Amino acid sequence: MAGIAGTTAKDNKIVNKILNRIQHRGPKSTWVEEGEKATIGCCLLPSEETAKERVFTKEGNGISVLDGHLYHEDNLHLEAAFLILENYRKFGKKFASYLDGDFAFAIDDRNDLILGRDYIGSHPLYYGFNNNELYFSSEAKGLVGIVKEIEELEPGHLFSLKDGVLPYSTFFESVPSFKTPQDAAKILKELLEKAVKRNMSDGCVDGALLSGGLDSSIIAYTASKYQNPIKTFTIGVSQNGDLPRATEMAEFIGSSHYWKIFDKQKIENILPKAIYHLESFEESCVHGAVAHYLTAKFAREKGANCLLCGEGADELLGGYHELKQAESNQEMDNFFDDLMSNAYRTGLQRLDRSFSAHGIEYRAPFLDRRVVNFCNQIPNEWKIYGPEKIEKWILRKAYEHDLPNNIVNRRKEPFANGSGVSDIIKDISQQKSSEFERETSSFQNLDVDWEFKSPAEFYYYRLFKKFFPDKSYERLVTRWNPLLN
Repeated sequence: MAGIAGTTAKDNKIVNKILNRIQHRGPKSTWVEEGEKATIGCCLLPSEETAKERVFTKEGNGISVLDGHLYHEDNLHLEAAFLILENYRKFGKKFASYLDGDFAFAIDDRNDLILGRDYIGSHPLYYGFNNNELYFSSEAKGLVGIVKEIEELEPGHLFSLKDGVLPYSTFFESVPSFKTPQDAAKILKELLEKAVKRNMSDGCVDGALLSGGLDSSIIAYTASKYQNPIKTFTIGVSQNGDLPRATEMAEFIGSSHYWKIFDKQKIENILPKAIYHLESFEESCVHGAVAHYLTAKFAREKGANCLLCGEGADELLGGYHELKQAESNQEMDNFFDDLMSNAYRTGLQRLDRSFSAHGIEYRAPFLDRRVVNFCNQIPNEWKIYGPEKIEKWILRKAYEHDLPNNIVNRRKEPFANGSGVSDIIKDISQQKSSEFERETSSFQNLDVDWEFKSPAEFYYYRLFKKFFPDKSYERLVTRWNPLLN
């Protein structure tokens, strides 16, 4: 993970200006180079200092920069930026179909500038024009005041100066065959173990998030097989909620466990910062972002540089209780599709911005291409199971003999709820939004292309507009819940 930026204006100062705004994505060092069509730069994280070729390269007249990771079989590719440039030269734009990883990149070569993003959208990339010159940045905040009309490069797409926006097909390996839930559970577990192992293959991972929920517990448990003791991190607002389950899980795997309780005042102080980094005002995303922001802040204080997390399991395996409202298998399919297609502007955006804000690299084994491909083939009735509609049933089945019963059977609870952060934010925002309503006209009468869910969401919107005044930036915001779209 890194911050990348550039412009066809070939202006080193403006590239450095953009990189300075997103320096949190790579506080260790910066690199800027002028190519044939553009000036391109990046900023590096501490975990990337020992493998700079993973992030940037210059070969002849070509340059490339990468935010993310590429994999080669069971290992992280340590020369990923070079690989991107080399394969583009060999195969042209179709090379993107065969990249295995989570990435956003820029290439300047053969009289063209190419931007690209993986098919899930794990890493962000924005662009816009000013006086016919293109500007791009890993985060929208990098382009504020530089372009008024901002666009987000969609997942699974390339942008070419010559050809515009182009979708690309994604190559998937064949899925292991299965006939029974037991078969599927066994394969899922094997694929997750391989995914964790290759995410740790470069030796940079130094910890894992641990809420005590099923997803983070599985990742921490698996990681502890390859690094023992591994560091684990939990936050909360009291001794209840996530903390007891996280402590139980940490003791079970023998991790070096760190936890911290945040009070209301600290949460209130960081709320504007969290929204600035999040680049969204959608209510559920804000709540999750604050919880992740606090966790990342705490982990950074404890020296963490690269953390594993359980992101993606809910979208792939039926973790959201809203999915239980589906009245048919087709409607369930549509909900799953909406959750995954919106993830880059909701859950993944929340995760990316919160941890990038503190210069921490995150890796999400559930989003490994092999895992995603397999999960998409698991029948819906094995994800939301039985008359009780047990969420993520097949995942629970995969680990029923490996984890404590309290963990395997723990009901899904959003991270912001389990940590207690959500209730605190609601109290704060309710008070603040009431103050705003006394000072302004009703938020329902504003010229906004958005239906506010609550006065609190209106308050988040007002904070957001202080940082992102141009209307095109608010159009980037998406509501995560497929039942509310």
